[in-house]
Amino acid sequence: MALNFHEVNILGNITNHTYGKASTSGPGSVLSGNLMHVSITSSLQGDVLCVTAVEVVNILDAVHMRQEANRAEEELDQHISKYINNIKKEFKKKENAGRALKCKMIKGSDDTSVEIVGHSAYSPTRPAYIRRRVSYEIG
Repeated sequence: MALNFHEVNILGNITNHTYGKASTSGPGSVLSGNLMHVSITSSLQGDVLCVTAVEVVNILDAVHMRQEANRAEEELDQHISKYINNIKKEFKKKENAGRALKCKMIKGSDDTSVEIVGHSAYSPTRPAYIRRRVSYEIG
């Protein structure tokens, strides 16, 4: 079942992270928890909701990078799940849509990338962004 114009508007207001709202967790945020090192944003493209989570980590070497990426991927999946659950809860409220939002993860849409931000020959650590992107079919 596709969303009508009113429901798309409600979903847009819930996922808004631009004017006056943050994409990191904190008071008044859609995100739950108090970890400020994770940022989650989402975009609606037709009937597909693309959720992107970013975490900043320090990496020592190539072996450590793979371990850190795997750990961060699991953590970001948990944050994305909480984010989707909070969106569903807000959408279902009577003052919003008053019905359940169906979100089905699109198989093969999940992607993890590691971007090393800065590198110095004198520093043993390298800061990096770990991004996790997952797409959901909504209805």
